[in-house]
Amino acid sequence: MIPSLFTFGRYTSPRSRMLRAGGALALALVASALVPAPAMAAPAGCEGDSSGNSWMFLEAQGMRNAKGWLTVKIYNSSDEFLASGGSMDVIRVPARPGNQRICMKLPDNGTYALFVYHDEDKDKKLNFNFLKMSPTEGGGFSNNPSMDRIRRPSWRETAVRVSRPGLATRVTVNYP
Repeated sequence: MIPSLFTFGRYTSPRSRMLRAGGALALALVASALVPAPAMAAPAGCEGDSSGNSWMFLEAQGMRNAKGWLTVKIYNSSDEFLASGGSMDVIRVPARPGNQRICMKLPDNGTYALFVYHDEDKDKKLNFNFLKMSPTEGGGFSNNPSMDRIRRPSWRETAVRVSRPGLATRVTVNYP
């Protein structure tokens, strides 16, 4: 009998070679299951950072001009939602008219709410009229809650569950 390269001079039966090959295949399958799947790639034309443990893809719709910044405030707590200094992160990218795509890194999958506004004068805040009753710059929230009344939407209305990296959502930027 001619020795095989894999037997190193020892005779192996066809059955034992098949079992060994099956074991190697099983080991390879288990090893591939332990390797995390590659992260979902950010879509083309998406500005921002998608390097976190998770990330979200946002399309801001209806930007009226290229003045200033498109600002996104990310909240991860109902207690901190819309509170001064309560956002988990703030992202600013140069504004573009029409629809604008942003990628936002997140610490993990979870529940988040987004407040998006067009900071046309780059003063890092949403400006209001002299009576402080209505904004003079465009804005919107995740899940696009109704803005027909003068009130702030609730966490419950705006919260988005990010169950996997790359979740996509759209926010309409409404102007006065």
